[in-house]
Amino acid sequence: MKTEETISAVCSELGITKADLAKRMGMLPSSLYRKLARESMTFEEFQKCLDVLGVTVEFELKFPNGNTRSSQMNHELLLERTDMLETELEAARKTAEFHKKSLRDLRTDLNSAVGYAELGVNHEPMAGEYLEKLRSILANMESAIAHALGETVNDEPDEEEPDKIEELAGRRVLVVDDNELNREIMKQILVDHGLLVEEADDGSRAVEDVKAQEPGYFHFILMDIEMPVMDGYEATTRIRKLPNRIRANVPVIALTANACFENRERAKKIGMDDFLVKPVNSSRLLKSLARFR
Repeated sequence: MKTEETISAVCSELGITKADLAKRMGMLPSSLYRKLARESMTFEEFQKCLDVLGVTVEFELKFPNGNTRSSQMNHELLLERTDMLETELEAARKTAEFHKKSLRDLRTDLNSAVGYAELGVNHEPMAGEYLEKLRSILANMESAIAHALGETVNDEPDEEEPDKIEELAGRRVLVVDDNELNREIMKQILVDHGLLVEEADDGSRAVEDVKAQEPGYFHFILMDIEMPVMDGYEATTRIRKLPNRIRANVPVIALTANACFENRERAKKIGMDDFLVKPVNSSRLLKSLARFR
């Protein structure tokens, strides 16, 4: 079919004159008539003409196997396949997020179980054996969980000698966490090793406590990340900006249930000294403190 016949047929179906078409294309009607009559329209002009008319001219697509398919059919099949792929990708994304959440929840539950066992070890002799089993399970699973979550940063500090941990006795720790049970677990661990503990239930309170005491009063701060009123990131930033350098440089150790790479990097950027996954077990916590004693 010639270009003129194609355009004439489409204009007739749409009830548009070729003069109207020319005006919509920004051409003189006589110019359009002449180009159609001489079959001298460029591809760009022909495409613009079709765009103005809002139609697609079908043509046959040839495939290596000898089959043919119209452009319209090919377009519809492509849209159908695209919709299917988008659905599959969304399902895969949701599945991946579900598994990641499950892994984070598992790690949190294991750490919580270790924390509870540590609280009960002084009151129930059998709890010691149970505690060691939990620690072994957690140690065996931690690297696998971190790898599955894409956490490339090593979560374990260098080994500390026992006497270095013993030197923590008498040091004062500010435990900042909006969860009372988490504070209780950490307080019990710290007190059992001779440390002095004070508590704050949000970041704003922690900043005020640091400002209210003499420089050097707190030797460490255990800072939860997600808290109401003021989160751990903002609280640490404000502490680091205090005019007194001793107050501003107190070691701050992040505590969070979400150990993703982005959170670690943000904690490092604002000046947090270490990053612990909570509820943290006693060995990991004391080793971290011993690094900054």
